[in-house]
Amino acid sequence: MLRVQTSFLLGLLAWQIAPNASAKEYSQRELNEERVVASNWQQHAPEYEALVYQSFNMARDNLKEALQQVPEGKQPALVTDIDDTLINGAIYFSSLVGTDSARTVDASIEWWKNKNMEALPGAVDFLNEVNDKDIDIFYISGRFNEVKQDTVDNLRRLGFPVKGVDNLLFQKRDNETLTKEGQRQIIRDQNYHIVMLLGDQLDDLGDVQGKHFRQKQAWVNQNRSHFGYDWYSFPNLIYGSWESAITPGFNQLSPQEKHDANLDALKDSHYGEIQDALFAQQITSAMIWMNTSADYHALTRQAYNHSTRILEKLNQNSMENPVIVIDINGTILNYTPKRPDLTHPAPGSENSEHNWYLNKHKTSSPIPGAPEFLAAAKEKGFDIFYVSERPLSSGLHGNKRDIEEMTVKKLRELGYPDADEMHIVLKGEYCSTVEKKNCTKAFQRRAITTGQVDKKKHQIALFIGDMLSDFDLEENGFDPNLKVSVTANKDLFGRQYIMIPNPMNNRRLIAIYSEYAGRHIKDLSSEERAEVRRKILRNWPEKPF
Repeated sequence: MLRVQTSFLLGLLAWQIAPNASAKEYSQRELNEERVVASNWQQHAPEYEALVYQSFNMARDNLKEALQQVPEGKQPALVTDIDDTLINGAIYFSSLVGTDSARTVDASIEWWKNKNMEALPGAVDFLNEVNDKDIDIFYISGRFNEVKQDTVDNLRRLGFPVKGVDNLLFQKRDNETLTKEGQRQIIRDQNYHIVMLLGDQLDDLGDVQGKHFRQKQAWVNQNRSHFGYDWYSFPNLIYGSWESAITPGFNQLSPQEKHDANLDALKDSHYGEIQDALFAQQITSAMIWMNTSADYHALTRQAYNHSTRILEKLNQNSMENPVIVIDINGTILNYTPKRPDLTHPAPGSENSEHNWYLNKHKTSSPIPGAPEFLAAAKEKGFDIFYVSERPLSSGLHGNKRDIEEMTVKKLRELGYPDADEMHIVLKGEYCSTVEKKNCTKAFQRRAITTGQVDKKKHQIALFIGDMLSDFDLEENGFDPNLKVSVTANKDLFGRQYIMIPNPMNNRRLIAIYSEYAGRHIKDLSSEERAEVRRKILRNWPEKPF
C-alpha cells in the first residue's frame, strides 16, 4: 500500500509543479522544499523556544552538582557548539527553499561572517552565569578557522563571554578534519575537566558509534544516563548528521537518490497515507527527524531523565496529594494525528474522522524514556493523571466510551502505571457547561486539583507535554499559543514544565498557518496552503545563492 500511495504522491506532485511535463529527475529545489514544515516549526512554534529554555534551565540546575565532581587539581570547563545551540542558524537553511542551491562552503563562510545573527533564547544569560563561576568556556564548531575572528566578534557583540581565539576550536578548510571528540581531548589534555557538553548534534556530546540511524539510536540508549546530566541536547530538525544516517553515503547521493532514501526511511510511518502531495513533500524532513533520528531520542531521554531528578529533590510531605499530569499523544506514545495530513481524512474515514486514528493507535509505541520515568514516579508515591485532548467516544457503533477503553487498554499493554478510567482524563468529562470548542485542558486539570476526579484535592508537582496547552498557562492568564507566554514563564521550563519535542503536532501547525493566512487553512487550496508555508519562512536577505 505504501509504495502505491507514495507513487501516487510523487506523480501528483510532479503534475502540480509542471502539469504538461513528463516525469523528471527530482531536483535540488524540490529537495529543499522538504525542509519547509521543519523550518516553520523551528522558527515559529513557541514549543521550540520552550525546549531551548528547558535545556539551558536543566544545565543551570545541575551545574552546582557537576562542579562537585571536578577532581582536585583540575580546572572545570564547559564545552559548547555554536550554531543552533547558541546562535540561530535556521535562517541559512530556510533561505535555500525556493532555490536550486545546496549548502556550499563559500555560502557557509558568508553566513558565519554575517553580523545580523541572533542568539537563541536563554543562551547568553546561561553562558555568562557559567563564566561568573570561573568555569572556562570552549566553543567547538564545524566552522572553519578563517572565520574564527569574525565568530569571536559576533559572539561578543551578542553578549557571550569569550576569553580569546584560543577558546574556539574550529576546522581547517582542507581535509585535515579533527573530530569533535578529538578537539575535546585537546581540552582535557590541558588539565581541564569537562563538566558539561552542549550541542544540537550528537557528535557535540560524545564519540558516536555507528553511522546508520538505528545504530545511533542504540548508542543514545547505551549512553542514556548522560542526557540531562552532563550532556544537553538542543532540537534541530532542519539539518544535521541525522540526515546522513538515513542510508550509507547519503551526502554523496543525487537529489533523486536522497529523496528515495527519505521515502524508504519513512516506510513504517503514516507518510504514505498523506493525501495532500505538497504537504507530504514539505513535511518530509520533520517526519524523518521524529521517526528515525537518534537526536529525537536524545531529547526525550534528556527530558525524562531530568524529570526523574526533579522528583528525587521534591519534598512530597510539603505538598497536598502530589501528582504528575502528563499528556498522551506525542508525550508518552508516538504521535498519531487525527488524520494523515492537516485537512483531509484518510481514505475510508470520510464518514468518521476517528476511523483512521483508531486503527493507527493500535500500533503506537512508547516515547523513549517515558516508561522508565513513570515507573520511577509511581515508585516514589506520585499518582499519575493522563490528561488528553482525546474525546471519550468516536461516535461509532453507539459506544459512548470506546476511545477511553482503547486508551486504557493501550497504556496497560505498555505497562504504564495508573492506567484506568479514573486517571485517564479525556476531553469533555469535566466541562459540560461550556461549548465543545471551549473545552480546554484547563477544565480537566481543575477537576484534578479540586477533587472532582477522585474526591481528593491534588497539587500538581510536574506537568509534561508536547504543547504549551499541556501546562497551566491558561489558568495563570497566559495564551498557550503565543511565544510571549514562553518568555514570561521561561524559568518554569525544565522545572515545573517538561516539554517533549513534537514538530508534527497538527494542532500547532494549523494554528501557525491559519494565523498567517487570516483564515482557517481548510478553506485554502493545496497550492495556497503550500504557499502560506513557504511565505512564513524567515529569509536571509544577503544570501549568495
